[in-house]
Formats: sequence, C-alpha cells, structure tokens
Amino acid sequence: MSHCANSTSLLGTRWVELGLALFTALIGAAVMLGSLEQGIGWGDAGPQPGYFPFYIGLLLSGASAANALLTGLRWHALGLAFVSRKAFVQVLSVFIPIALFVAAMPFTGIYLASALFIAWFMWRDRLRARPYGRWMISGVSFGAVLASYLIFALWFKVPLDAGPLGDWLALAGSRLK
Repeated sequence: MSHCANSTSLLGTRWVELGLALFTALIGAAVMLGSLEQGIGWGDAGPQPGYFPFYIGLLLSGASAANALLTGLRWHALGLAFVSRKAFVQVLSVFIPIALFVAAMPFTGIYLASALFIAWFMWRDRLRARPYGRWMISGVSFGAVLASYLIFALWFKVPLDAGPLGDWLALAGSRLK
C-alpha cells in the first residue's frame, strides 16, 4: 500500500509533479503562441521580436514534457504524501489571514489593516499559552503602525496608502487649520 493512501494525506507528490509539469508546459505554449504573433523568423535586421522568446517557450515546454515523462516512470516511487491534512491546515491558518489583510488594504489602508493583522496573530498566539494581554496586543500592533508611519511617511517622505480612514483624517485635519 502506498503512503498516499494514508488517511492523513491530502495530496500525493506524484500529482504535484504532474500538475507542475502541465502548468509549466502551458506557460511555454503561451509564450510560443505570443511569439508567433510577433514573428519568429530572421529578418533583414536580424531576429524578429518573437525569435528568442519562442525558443525559450519551446525549451520550457520540452523540459515540462520530460518532467511529465519522468513522473510517469517514477509513479510508484512518488507515492509519498506531498502534504498532510494537518500541515495544510497550518498553512491555511497563515494564508487566510494574509489574504484577508491584502483584501482589506484598499478599503482600510495599510495602517489599519496592519494593526488588525498584527493584533490578530498576537491574540491567536495568546490562545496558545503566550502571555499577551490586551494592552500588550494593542501597544505592539499600534506601535508597529506608528513606527511604519514615522519611518515611511515622515522620515523617508514615502507616504503609504492610508485608505479612506486616512483620507478622512487628513480632511478633518485640514479643516481644523
């Protein structure tokens, strides 16, 4: 019985190898098709714009086909689990908050999204027996945001997107003057 049949296995290595070979072959094919539109021949002034990219795409597709063939030849040996369910849950426990952080930035700006992101991870670690109190979580998350503001916006003169909240604060500040 292969290791991939283990109930804790989420995905087998052979499928990752085969999927990656297919993905890179498709990239190579896309590069070749785009190169054909540019011309892959040799003109009076030298190679046409698609000449070198076409052959790079061809090499990429050829290498991908070779990887797919090797995966087929080593099918039984690649029966090991690529990722277990437990490891995948751990990856998702970091990936989902990062995705939400990135998705929130256009609406909240980087400062508020960063404060919430840092606070979330500190709060989550607090639940795992770390001694973070509410004051520590608030202080670190808003302190990091304040440090980012001071370093980028004030010292380097590279303002980061503060989002609608930052726009509102700037507007309110300008009305007070």
